[in-house]
Formats: sequence, C-alpha cells, structure tokens
Amino acid sequence: MVSNLIKAKGLAVLFIHLMLFSGCQARQAPPAKDEAGRMGWSESCVKVEEMSISVSEADMAMINELVSSISKEAGKVAEIGDLILSLGEKLLGTPYVAHTLEVNATEQLVVNLQEVDCTTFVEYILALALTIEEGKAGFEDYASILACLRYREGYPNGYASRLHYFSEWLHLHAQQGLLELVSEPIGSKPFDSKVSFMTAHPGAYPQMADPAILEQMKEVEKNVSALKTNFIPKEDIREVEKYIQNGDIIAFTTDIEGLDVSHTGFAYFREGRLHLLHASTRGNSVEVSVVPLSEYLAEMRRVIGILVARVK
Repeated sequence: MVSNLIKAKGLAVLFIHLMLFSGCQARQAPPAKDEAGRMGWSESCVKVEEMSISVSEADMAMINELVSSISKEAGKVAEIGDLILSLGEKLLGTPYVAHTLEVNATEQLVVNLQEVDCTTFVEYILALALTIEEGKAGFEDYASILACLRYREGYPNGYASRLHYFSEWLHLHAQQGLLELVSEPIGSKPFDSKVSFMTAHPGAYPQMADPAILEQMKEVEKNVSALKTNFIPKEDIREVEKYIQNGDIIAFTTDIEGLDVSHTGFAYFREGRLHLLHASTRGNSVEVSVVPLSEYLAEMRRVIGILVARVK
C-alpha cells in the first residue's frame, strides 16, 4: 500500500555523521547469469502493492515527469552511464540531508528526492536510469526497482534487511548481474573490510535498542566482513582514470575502524579528467567536484582509495 507522508519538521535525530549510508533473507532477487539476463533482475523485483512506501505527492509527480520526459529523449543517450549523469544533473543543488530514511519506527521504502545523502542520491538516480532504460512506465515500476537496490531481499523486511554497508550493496548487485566491479581487476590492493561500526555504536541507531535487531546486524556485519575485493589506492587514481567511464559508481574506502565506505557518487568526466557527481557534505548539496577526484581525495586522511562499479 502506498501512503503519502507529510514530513514532520524540526525532528532531531542523533546519529554518528560518519555513517553516510543508511543502509536478512526471505525473497532475494535471483542473480542474472549474463548481461542479456539483466532484464530478469527488475522483473523479479517485488511489486509495490506488497510493500509500504513513504512518498510525497510532489516526489511521485517528479518521478513520473522525469521518466516520461527523458524516456522520449532516451534514444539520444547511447550509454546508460550518460543517462545516469543526465538524470543526476536534474538534481544539482538538491540539499544534502542525512538520515532521511529514518522517518518511521517500521521499516518502509522511503522515496524523497527533495533531500538526499550520498547513497540515497546514487540509489534514486540509478533507479530512474534503470526504469527508463528498461522501458518501464512510471512511479510504481520505479519504486519496485528502488526497493531492489536498497534491500537485500528486494523489499523492506525490517531494519536489518536494508543494505546498510555499501560494500555489500556493491557485491550483491554484482552477484545479481546488475553491476561489474571495475576496481576488482585494476585495483592494486586487497580491500578486506572488517565492518562493525553500527553494532559498535548502537546508541547512534535507535532501532538497535531492540536486542533482536542488534543481533541481526551482528550477523550482517559478519557476512559483510567476509567479502573480498580489490580497491584502487587514491594515489593511483590519476593513472587509472582511463579505465573509468561516465556514470560509474564510485565509493570512498576508509580506514575508519569498523567502516567500509564513507562516501559515494558517480564518475563525471570534465575536460578529460575524472570528477565526482555527488551529494556533498562540503557543499551541503548535489554538485560536481570542482577539482578532479584525485585532487579532491588527496587531503582526505581517512580515505584510502575507491571502489568502482559499472552498470552492465
């Protein structure tokens, strides 16, 4: 059932700001075996009638308008990466607001394009691009795809069903055939993330006052910590830019204890150099980094490199 949410104003929520992604197995979208099977990924997503959705009428209208208007122009966009950037540019200047998914005690699919953080921005834009590329109709198809991106099972089934850690988000969708982990073959260092940040700071997450949810998240962290991949050290980014494309998903790997990824956005080439289209905590809005990504990261002491994924 889709319910319209009137956002309460002045709601103060105490969270640790480092946890930028507000992100355990009943119905999981089955993995596609090849690129031709990716259509099956969206077809297997849970229909909106089977989930609770928090969305405003303004956002529903905005999504329907974007899908309708850009679908008519989609033939002009040869690559999905360019479509992703075209859509991302529509949200330039949108305010950066953290914790917009924490609007209800019961886990719901939240759709809020008026306020985004780095990860919800990536999810909203990617869901729009997939909706358009696969010839879907509008909001209901969009919401179904968004839920498939955000939830391990493809729909909200409690707090722990959300993909809170972005490394798991990347790995799951690569396993399903939606993404290719570009940084795996070109990354020069192994990224063996041992995540524990959320359960180590349960007071920052009100839902984990429930002992059952806390235990569920411990199991999630155990599984995420077992994932293995390579990452691109930040000092190598300038050299490997040539292997990255417009619209690739970029995630900042961090050495903060217990955390895997601290920020994410889309690759955006400007004058031949790699920049980042993202919901920025510096500018407090969606923007394109003024300097190339290699320079942008140079002074970020806790960022050690990047993971890169491409939509197939």
